[in-house]
Amino acid sequence: MISQTEDIIINKANMFNNIYNQTLIVLMLTGFCWLLYQSGLLLIWLTDEEYGHGFMVIGLLAYILYRNRESLKLLCKSSHWVGSIISFVALLLFILGDMSGIVIIRMYSIWFFVIAAVFAIGGWRLFRKLFIPVLIVFLLIPLPNLVSSLLTAELQLISSNIGVWVIRLFGGVVFLEGNVIDMGGVKLLVAEACAGLRYLFPLMSIGAIAGYLMHAPLWMRWTLFIVTIPITILMNSFRIGVTGLLTEIYGSSHTEGFLHFFEGWIVFVASLSILLILAWVMLKSVPGSPSLDKAFSFELVFSNNDKADNDKTQLWQHRYVTNIMLLSLLATVVVSILSTDRNIKIISNTSLSQFPEQLGEWRATESRLLPSIEAVAGASEYYYGDFFSSTGGKVNLYIAYYHDQKKGVAPHSPTVCIPGDGWVIKSDEKLQLQSKNNTTIDVSRLLISKGNKKIITYYWLKQGSKVFYQQLMARLDLVRYVIQENRSDAALIRMVSEVESDEDIKDTDLRMQRMAKELLSVVSDYIPD
Repeated sequence: MISQTEDIIINKANMFNNIYNQTLIVLMLTGFCWLLYQSGLLLIWLTDEEYGHGFMVIGLLAYILYRNRESLKLLCKSSHWVGSIISFVALLLFILGDMSGIVIIRMYSIWFFVIAAVFAIGGWRLFRKLFIPVLIVFLLIPLPNLVSSLLTAELQLISSNIGVWVIRLFGGVVFLEGNVIDMGGVKLLVAEACAGLRYLFPLMSIGAIAGYLMHAPLWMRWTLFIVTIPITILMNSFRIGVTGLLTEIYGSSHTEGFLHFFEGWIVFVASLSILLILAWVMLKSVPGSPSLDKAFSFELVFSNNDKADNDKTQLWQHRYVTNIMLLSLLATVVVSILSTDRNIKIISNTSLSQFPEQLGEWRATESRLLPSIEAVAGASEYYYGDFFSSTGGKVNLYIAYYHDQKKGVAPHSPTVCIPGDGWVIKSDEKLQLQSKNNTTIDVSRLLISKGNKKIITYYWLKQGSKVFYQQLMARLDLVRYVIQENRSDAALIRMVSEVESDEDIKDTDLRMQRMAKELLSVVSDYIPD
């Protein structure tokens, strides 16, 4: 009789645990899916070519976990209080991102929830086993705008240089100026889209998954991941070189449309093939290693340490941690529903189209940027013109105003794009500019050169009443700016003047500082404080 009663209690407890676990999984998945949608990450995976592999990677990781579900269950008997702390951090990050309107912060909060869920369900043992998949998920989140711009610019330059080397290797005559490949009758611009990020991110994810599934020494697995970076750069550069040669022979049809798209896929498939060949070579180099087809398996290898049952956590403690994590996730969902996107205050200002034609002794000749440059800059409105002094000398002025930075469109430092035009930055230092009323602001002063030409550039970023000479400081202040002032507008102000052959650099600086005095007296009328 007692035995039957115990069996009934055990069966009811097991049934309750199963219901609890199933409900937990459903609520977690529902919460994660909603936050992926609300943060905009799902839309990025659907529309952005650089992150379009997101669904494929998530699906593949889900399949790997499903295949190993029985073994992973052994690691899910324990939990850890770290999961509770990380879930609170994720909640605060989402609220901060939601209040500031900075989408990338909300996206990163979802990744922290993934870590919190792992700790809440299986503690350190499960986290150690799923550490690589968690890092792979991180690779699916877009880089911050500042990091992405710098990385793109650097990859453009590397790809351009190696691409030119490929053209010369096959007998082509070519001259490189920044990211412009000049072959005499044909000029090619290595645009941002050709930097290679749309190959790099997918290949890195595939390399990471392959290394995770590879039954081989640790150094081989990490090599398989790290080598995806040079493979991508070299293959993308080879593609640029071949495109240049084909364009010179057959015309510009190879730089656009289906052929350009098709060439891109050939390069990606070739990169995957090189990755497999490298894996085969590494396996052959170590005696006793399995063959290539047996080295990769969806069945994960569990060590004795993984299987060691040193769990002393009681069932109620396990639920306590998972419940806290789940409540934090649900609270984040509620916040996302109630607070949607805030209505950012739009400050009325005089349009830059009405910028004065004369500033003191300086008279302007206004012009427009090329449509391709306008598209990359992404400014809401801008002013671009040359100011000529009655006493001699010319200063170019560019003001780009952004009404709303929340969606990732923001002013960026000229240091990102200057090298792409073939210029070399000789010096970058802070300088104080003085206005007519003797107030001062800190700006960045660049000395750049190309051949025998030298140019002085002053630039600064303006967010409300604050001025920044470094882009990073402006981006960090954006959180305060949006929360405290409910604004996200900003402007980049850039002045450029060439050092004439018959003058000293100090003369150029004096000319620009005279112009800056006039500019600072009117700039707030067009870029509101």
